[in-house]
Amino acid sequence: MGKNNTFKYPGKRVALDGNTAAIMCERESTDAAGAYPITPSTQMGEYWAEEAAKGHLNISGRPLIFIEPEGEHAAAGVTAGLSMTGLRAANFSSGQGIAYMHESLYAAVGKRLTYILNIGARAMTKSTLNVHAGHDDYHAIDDTGFFQMFAKNAQHVADLNIIAHKIAELALNPGIVAQDGFLTTHLIESLMIPERELIEEFLGRPDDIINTPTGAQKIIYGNKRRRIPELWDVDNPVMAGIVQNQDAYMQSVAAQRPFFFDHIKDLAEDAFRDYYELTGRKFSRVMTYKVEDADYLIVGQGSVIPSAEVVADYLRKTRKIKVGVVNLVMFRPFPADLITKVLKGRKGIVVLERLDQPLAGDLPLIREIRSALNKAQENGVARKDKPYPELETYKQGEMPPLYSGSFGMGSRDLQPEGLIGAIENMLPDGAHKRLFYLSIDFLRKNAFTPKQEIYQQTIKDAYPEIDKLSVRGSENPNLMPEGAITVRFHSVGGWGAITTGKNLAMTLFDLLGYHIKANPKYGSEKKGQPTTYYLSAAPEPIRINCEYYYVDVVLSPDPNVFKHTNALAGLKEGGVFIIQSDQETPEQVWESIPKNYQKIIIDRKIKIFYIDGFKIAREEATDPELQLRMQGIAFQGAFFAASPVMKQAGLNDKTLLKAIEDQLEHKFGSKGRRVVEDNLRVVKRGFTEVTEIKDKQITEEKRKISVNGEISLPVMLKDAPQSKAPLTDVHRFWEQTGNFYARGMGNDNITDPFIGLSAMPAVSSLFRDMTGIRFEHPEFIPENCTACGSCYTVCPDTAIPGLVSDFGDVMDTVVKRVKKSHDKVEVLPKAVRTLETKLRSLINENTNGGGAAMGDFLDEAIEQTVASANGNAAKYQEEFDWFKEELGDFKFAITKPYYNNLEKKNTNSGGLFSITINPYTCKGCNECVAVCDDDALRTVTQTDKSIEQLRKNWDFWTDLPTTPAKFSRIDDLEEKIGALDTMLLNKAAYQSFVSGDGACLGCSEKTVVHLFVATVESLMQPRIKKHVQYLDELISKLESHVQMKLVKTIDVTDSDAISQVIGELKDADLTMGAISSRLEALKGTHPVDQEWLRDTTRLLTQLKDLKWKYTEGTTGRGRSYMGMTNATGCTSVWGSTYPFNPYPFPWANHLFQDSPSLAMGIFEGHMAKMAEGFKAIRKAELELEGKYNKEEQRDFFTYFNWHQFTDEEWKLCPPVVALGGDGAMYDIGFQNLSRAMASGKPIKVIVVDTQVYSNTGGQACTSGFIGQISDMAQYGKAIQGKDEPRKEIGLIAMAHRNTYVMQGTISNPTHMIEGFIDGLMARRPALFNLYTSCQPEHGIGDDKGHEQAKLAVESRAYPVFKYDPEVSKKAAECFDLSGNPAMDQDWPTYNLKYIQNGQEKSMELKMTFADFALTEARFRKHFRKAPRDSWNENMVLLADFLNMDADEREGKFPYIWAVDRKKTLSRVMVAEKIVESCEERRDFWIMLKDLAGVKDTPDEKSEDVEARIRKELVTKMAQKLMMMAEGGDVELPDKIEVPAPQVSAEAPAAKEQTPTANGEYMAPWLDTEDCSSCDECINLNPQIFAYNENKKAYIKNPKGGPYSDIVRAAEKCTTQVIHPGLPADKSEKDIEKWIKRGEKFN
Repeated sequence: MGKNNTFKYPGKRVALDGNTAAIMCERESTDAAGAYPITPSTQMGEYWAEEAAKGHLNISGRPLIFIEPEGEHAAAGVTAGLSMTGLRAANFSSGQGIAYMHESLYAAVGKRLTYILNIGARAMTKSTLNVHAGHDDYHAIDDTGFFQMFAKNAQHVADLNIIAHKIAELALNPGIVAQDGFLTTHLIESLMIPERELIEEFLGRPDDIINTPTGAQKIIYGNKRRRIPELWDVDNPVMAGIVQNQDAYMQSVAAQRPFFFDHIKDLAEDAFRDYYELTGRKFSRVMTYKVEDADYLIVGQGSVIPSAEVVADYLRKTRKIKVGVVNLVMFRPFPADLITKVLKGRKGIVVLERLDQPLAGDLPLIREIRSALNKAQENGVARKDKPYPELETYKQGEMPPLYSGSFGMGSRDLQPEGLIGAIENMLPDGAHKRLFYLSIDFLRKNAFTPKQEIYQQTIKDAYPEIDKLSVRGSENPNLMPEGAITVRFHSVGGWGAITTGKNLAMTLFDLLGYHIKANPKYGSEKKGQPTTYYLSAAPEPIRINCEYYYVDVVLSPDPNVFKHTNALAGLKEGGVFIIQSDQETPEQVWESIPKNYQKIIIDRKIKIFYIDGFKIAREEATDPELQLRMQGIAFQGAFFAASPVMKQAGLNDKTLLKAIEDQLEHKFGSKGRRVVEDNLRVVKRGFTEVTEIKDKQITEEKRKISVNGEISLPVMLKDAPQSKAPLTDVHRFWEQTGNFYARGMGNDNITDPFIGLSAMPAVSSLFRDMTGIRFEHPEFIPENCTACGSCYTVCPDTAIPGLVSDFGDVMDTVVKRVKKSHDKVEVLPKAVRTLETKLRSLINENTNGGGAAMGDFLDEAIEQTVASANGNAAKYQEEFDWFKEELGDFKFAITKPYYNNLEKKNTNSGGLFSITINPYTCKGCNECVAVCDDDALRTVTQTDKSIEQLRKNWDFWTDLPTTPAKFSRIDDLEEKIGALDTMLLNKAAYQSFVSGDGACLGCSEKTVVHLFVATVESLMQPRIKKHVQYLDELISKLESHVQMKLVKTIDVTDSDAISQVIGELKDADLTMGAISSRLEALKGTHPVDQEWLRDTTRLLTQLKDLKWKYTEGTTGRGRSYMGMTNATGCTSVWGSTYPFNPYPFPWANHLFQDSPSLAMGIFEGHMAKMAEGFKAIRKAELELEGKYNKEEQRDFFTYFNWHQFTDEEWKLCPPVVALGGDGAMYDIGFQNLSRAMASGKPIKVIVVDTQVYSNTGGQACTSGFIGQISDMAQYGKAIQGKDEPRKEIGLIAMAHRNTYVMQGTISNPTHMIEGFIDGLMARRPALFNLYTSCQPEHGIGDDKGHEQAKLAVESRAYPVFKYDPEVSKKAAECFDLSGNPAMDQDWPTYNLKYIQNGQEKSMELKMTFADFALTEARFRKHFRKAPRDSWNENMVLLADFLNMDADEREGKFPYIWAVDRKKTLSRVMVAEKIVESCEERRDFWIMLKDLAGVKDTPDEKSEDVEARIRKELVTKMAQKLMMMAEGGDVELPDKIEVPAPQVSAEAPAAKEQTPTANGEYMAPWLDTEDCSSCDECINLNPQIFAYNENKKAYIKNPKGGPYSDIVRAAEKCTTQVIHPGLPADKSEKDIEKWIKRGEKFN
């Protein structure tokens, strides 16, 4: 400290979040880190990896080391290993990660390691997953021996990180520095970041030789030692981690207390003192605020401390209550000496903790405090020496009352009101509740609805004292500093709100010199879901840590904000509101705002502005992928134009824009100047184009949701049955939970038993309406539709079902709707039959190959029908007007597969095809539009009118029956015969997964999950139907059997006795019971076997109960067709975020890593339940056959389990499915997956392989590719993305030898569905490894999932294959590579079209991995466009470069061809990492080919091609002539032309192809002129099929694949123009089966 009281290292003024603050220090001090991504600490690992990639050198001059292993347990081991070698090491983790590494932490302490574990403190997964703030993880490891410190803000994060390293290295004890997840980790605030020079002076280098600080250490090391001892040293070897038995273990544990642990307290105080002398920032194990005269103290740790301090000031000022605050900076070792001193004699102490441990006597902090204070009391009553001399002594009356409060769990917001309530509870007139919760209600004083009031009374009756668990304060003051400006954003994930908020905050920080706080609020769902961002700036420090209720400015890039949120809540009088709108005039924007909000705006004198940020972003963003994100940037400019900040700060436009440009350069400079300039233009336009609405008059009444009233039942819920069990009743769930979320009031749910159990009923996501998150939607153009099915197959949101309707069904549906709307319907029911006839006639006259809409002919058909009404035309016309009104704008297509083809075979059999948009689940990704090559779907802008039309059409669709069986194009699903994806035309199959979830737009994970679930539904539905019929028969037979046996006990052969009985009963009713009793009295009877009767009637009851479970059951839906265990990850987050459940079957999540293990346990319990049903059936069958003997068969039925199931029984068992991502299955949970496969239990595992950890923000994964750039495999000077080759889980699964394996992509749904069927049918484990695009992390458009999946297969990035161990003992026979293009080549080829000199040209190129990688942002830094003037002979096409050896490559530079949006040809240079990745993918493909026995084949000679084509054409003509002879109408070409190939003079003559000896050959043929260009055959095998210049398919090479591919293509072909013929080679596997399947198409 200098003479003028200045300090050597005061720090540098910055604004950072807590995660960044930690890494800004770690990167300077620390050598190495091991970490695994887990929210919210993930960013620490990401930032460390980024610094490592940049080649940053720390104070020791070392480049940073980073290792990301397969899980947190491993990360702890990695960090321990780094520390053992004498490196300064760190780890970063949260939540379950801390629990998972728990056992490793004990070992780290025992080895006296010195690393620091940085925790982003997070709520622990208990009954539910929550990724937000909680102290469960911090206190989960209180017993490990780590010393523990907790930071209250980013400043403390930075300082304590440095101090912790010092303490650890002096004490030889690892330590923890925690900060609140999100509330500190993600909160940007101003601080003084420690200088690099400070860190160097304070910490020194790990290899410095220092004075040994303690006696015990001197005994071990001498007077000097290395700062960080080397426990693993080849120059001084020791054995660590040894085994000790009874003779030594206790001594080793006990020795650590006096010789190591007891020194930590003093060493910590030394470190705090030394740090203060250098920085002026004073720390202590316990820090206090205004405690000297305080009567009441708030004790806590973390981000609550600054809020408590400002509340203490407020209460002192306004209510003269003397409140102080105690910050437990250090929890281990517990600072009992300081605590007993500070708390002595107070009137009340409230200890606030961000967790709950309900079975403990106390929560962790108050437990330790109570223990310390009790010891102080023991000192007070001691007669001689104090038993605890280091503690304060409490005499009578000095023991303060202790109050325990839980708050803020899972980042539950804590307003000043809650802290005030905690103080008020202790006041003399307070409630004096000793244990309570803040900011939640067990019962609301004023129920929101009558139903809630009744329900609350039910709880109150059962738990009369329940409301005493909650504490609320009497006021909620605005505690922002004087002169502060507060801003709230309402946006949607993926729209750039967080980036905009950060940029805006930093601009205010840099420009005004203000203190700032800025932080996001969002759920675990991200892209596409509502997000909120809070920002404040003030001339003095901002201490309050909570969501800002009182705000000056509200920015809403979300134009639909009023549909789900009160965006005006807390906006001050005269405040500013800026909303996104594409309306053209201020009047139109004002009109779109609901009336109740208009009134608030007027009453509060709110200034309202609007801007079309989307339009600006569209016009200015040169990269289409950035348009959505850049929309938010426009609001940064709008903010400065509309808010008073510029005026208050005296800024001019030039100064402002320069500051913004500097900030954009800092944020986006690494992405290139173009990105910076794009963003700057958007900001400028936002500044100039924002428009104020000045004429504000309340418009006519609009529909609104009343805050306290009932809202209507969601449309999709109306037909849902009511469950008999409250827990599973979705209607009960709607009333108690769902409707609050629909109002935007989810925060106001009460704390009741149901939420305590945290279970959701099936399909509760039917509550959700996605209308508000989309701006566009598809529109169906029926006249262009070919019914190919690509759209409804690829849709991730089950939002675009296809349906084939019988004419009669459509007519009946409309008539039923007319009858509901009109009282008297007289002629329509009969008239529609005439209408159908006339409509068909018009369609048949005007269409022959599809390509029409029913609506084109409807008016004329109605006109003709009305004209034929014979004098009743007026009535006909009236009712047909009703008809048209009900049908509305619903569109039906006349398509070849479902109308024309069927009409040709059987008149009046054709059906109507429709595509309908579900307005409640469609998110507007428009992938359906992208895959439609027929222009049958177009993107349109969403308007109120279009929404209304979508809803009307959907309402009509719900009334239409499902697709009748006669339109099915699947002959046998189990045998995989037919167009398998058309199973989705069944409503039950399509809606087996209801969506309404939180997945990102275009999420490919959902597409594959939907296809799987639909496959299960389609397989199970007919099986269960047949089974129920059998149960009916069995029940009937068994009832008759019982009756007959009972009748046999009575002798009815004695006619005299019967006559006598009848005589006696002549005056009474003659019943069987009366006859039986009289006969028994007369003659006696054979006794009934009571045990048999009891057992058999019990059996009957079991069978009837079993039938009831299948047909109705508790829920009214019958038995579920499957069940799922879901690993934590994206699928569990989008699939289970409260209160929206998209699944109709049992679903469970447990942890990240263990869904296969959970499935193993569930499977056995589930099979035991299934066995009970099958036992009942088998016993009944045996009883009916007279073979049931209870004693003899007792053992069989006692031990009967799934191993004894017949194949038929097995197929009736709902499968148990484990679902997880690449992180869960490839990495952290790999051992669980491996064990599940090794077990042989027939569990089905779906791996959605995104190659990134999508849910934690896109980190490196072992399933990723070499060179892939992610948040933990950054691109920089030292490291260029991922170094490791991809782990192939499919091959590993094959190594288990008992597991069915399928690797697939959504680009080939038939291949995928076939694999699902095979795997589901197999009585063995099955692994489905599926490529799934993650749009935000791959850097692709929302509509690109299918396209990228196709590229992944074609580029060998992701070969598809199947492995079925049931086929053979030989790998090549079990392994099937079909579905991959050009199987005999290293790389497939494609045609690149480009424009040169105004003419379109093309060239054939090899599709390498690089061609795929170029299309995704995750690889983009490895590519550079070469200016044309730089092209030279040393540039080599990559495909050629890959074939060169190392010497040949010297001086050569690989490139690939590409085209820009204008189709201009360019060369793109390929970096070494991508070359390496190409080689790795090629080599993997070569390995797969070898496994499958695929041999490379030479190219056909040109003369062979000519002969083959001639032969095929002649054969085709012969086939057509045969068809003519049989009466078919076939058009023959005028002449046959075969292009003559260029043949050299020496070439031998072409050989005529002849049939093989195995049988007659018939070449396949294709009616090219009738092709609908649906891509099915091309996708199936592009070597056999190709398009001509008119994009009509023809058979390019019948030998391009197996005969089975031609048959499959015929089955899939929507227009049925493919004819397989007969194979030339009948040695192909199962060839007779394929010939049989192909017969109908010849």
